[in-house]
Amino acid sequence: MKQNKKDLILDAMQTLMNDRDIQLITVDEIAREAGIGKGSIYYYFSSKSDILTALVERSYSAAIDEGRRLAEDDQMDVFTRLEILFKTCLSASKELKRKENQSSLLQLQQSALIHQEFLSFLLRSLQPILSNVLAQGDASGQLICPDPQSTARIVLSVLGVALDNHLAPTSPEEIQNLLGTFAWIQEKSMDIPAGKLDFLKETSDN
Repeated sequence: MKQNKKDLILDAMQTLMNDRDIQLITVDEIAREAGIGKGSIYYYFSSKSDILTALVERSYSAAIDEGRRLAEDDQMDVFTRLEILFKTCLSASKELKRKENQSSLLQLQQSALIHQEFLSFLLRSLQPILSNVLAQGDASGQLICPDPQSTARIVLSVLGVALDNHLAPTSPEEIQNLLGTFAWIQEKSMDIPAGKLDFLKETSDN
């Protein structure tokens, strides 16, 4: 099956990013690498930034989609759905770290751009669902959450960067301690029964 132009553009962007700073890559270069006309790029994307956003979404959607689908099942227990969402977030963060360790990218600024796009994608994908789960938990009296939307954003932001050590290296032990403390804070602040978030304390960097 012939590869569509959108994927050709994303593949070209990925190839160029493996060797060069994204700030120096031009749309002309992306078009040449993809083997298509420059006009085709602007048919699919309004800017180079949009290409990067789409590339991040394509790279990490597989790590998020299944968890998102499962967590949308409102027939499932609230705490089970929270566990699914939290683990989905952590798994996606680990995948980001794994791919970055395998890449030849050395530019700190470029790495920061990718991490920023990744966190934005995480919030867009999971915040509405997590907010809904927290609202249902609050309504049913299983937890206390007067502002589900803001709480969801805070939770995902913390989990999204918990394994992100591209600026400050973090050991597996430090990550485990961070997540354990975060679980304790969530249980206390939302009156979640003790032990319901123990899966976070057991998360490792493997």
